[in-house]
Amino acid sequence: MSGTVTAGMRRSYAGWRSAAYSLRVRNPFARLRLNVDDPFQNPDVRLLFGAQGISSLGSQVSHIAFPLIAIDVINASNGSVALLELAYLIPFVLLGLPAGALLDRRTRRPVLIATDIARTGLLLIVPICYVLNILNMPILLVVLFLIGACSLLYDVAHQSYLPAILRGPQLGVANGRLMAMESATGVAGPALAGIVVARLTGPIALVIDSLSFLVSALMVQRVRHVEQAPTFTEREVEERSLLREMREGLAWVVQHPHLRGNALAALIFNFFGGLASGPLIIAYARRELALPTELIGFVIGAGTIGIVVGTIVNAKVVRWLGMGRTLVLGGFILPVMPLGFALLDRSMGVPLIAALAILTQFVAFFGAGLFHVNQVTYRQLITPARLLGRMNASMKTVMLLGLPLGALIGSVIAENFGLRAALFAGAAGIILGPLPLLASGIARVHAQPAHTEG
Repeated sequence: MSGTVTAGMRRSYAGWRSAAYSLRVRNPFARLRLNVDDPFQNPDVRLLFGAQGISSLGSQVSHIAFPLIAIDVINASNGSVALLELAYLIPFVLLGLPAGALLDRRTRRPVLIATDIARTGLLLIVPICYVLNILNMPILLVVLFLIGACSLLYDVAHQSYLPAILRGPQLGVANGRLMAMESATGVAGPALAGIVVARLTGPIALVIDSLSFLVSALMVQRVRHVEQAPTFTEREVEERSLLREMREGLAWVVQHPHLRGNALAALIFNFFGGLASGPLIIAYARRELALPTELIGFVIGAGTIGIVVGTIVNAKVVRWLGMGRTLVLGGFILPVMPLGFALLDRSMGVPLIAALAILTQFVAFFGAGLFHVNQVTYRQLITPARLLGRMNASMKTVMLLGLPLGALIGSVIAENFGLRAALFAGAAGIILGPLPLLASGIARVHAQPAHTEG
């Protein structure tokens, strides 16, 4: 009996061996596999994300390099440094509405490629002028103005192109990942930029940024999605009016209570955020807090980890609070950053300054992640396809109208009352931002709507 193997014993051994084998060979990356309905299953989406990620990483170099070139190379005043933000943002206000109307008449992919190539050439102007010893503030301002115009066209085209590839819930997932990716480059980019600018100088660092836009253009060129060109009847072509089309897009935003509330809230955020713009914060860190260039990049980059976390946990927060309340919550968190920076003082010492700056950046951008992902996805889903370009351009125009005005007033405050006064003024005003959101009733919207056709 002891040497006999029964059928039951064979079955038990076979079951044990199968279970043990399964445990040994189970793929440790199985959880990382994409679901069938994951937007990244689409190779065109991966190319678009890769292009956006590379160009965004390079752009972080510019965000650090331009103010530091003005401060360290040109020795510009505080007010002049603040004008850098104004020069970049003026095109968004002046050209936003016509850009949206014109983009709704054509396919968007060629615009993405052309604007990437244009920004490649524009960025190279600065190092060339530096080598020729003719670099000055007017040149920086003109280059930033033209880059801003190209960025406006790119942003409107990109936000109108993605909904043509992805539909419904996939669009919300993609927007969240896009925000997280841009935030990740916001973490690595400024840290890299601080090192590159310190070691190679700002003008030379811009060469790296120019190459990132070239790579982005090549990746968008490989997208295979066949875009449907807008079709118009003969009567529509004859009656076509750029002014009427601009009014139609703006009317859609103004007449929709939730879009109007989002636009007004962002207008307030951006106006008072313009008082405490990025160049002023960099000037404050450099001149008032005496932080070295490398550390400035790390502080600014590390703070944006918050926006990555915000986009990652956004879905869980939405399930808990609802989409509308999550969006409003993000708006209430935003004022932490300029206020936190304004309270810093050189006497605290570099380690404590860096720690507190990172903390305030993290908290504020965590709120920005909750706000931005939900409002962008919501407006894309409720807007008919034929109005997407004009809606995005109208929203961008209204939302960004405050930034150049804020930057202009911020430059006056910084020049006459100091950098800290401009930061305090910005923090005090941003607190008012969520009020239009509450008045619009969007807090009562629990989930994102279905995709709107037409």
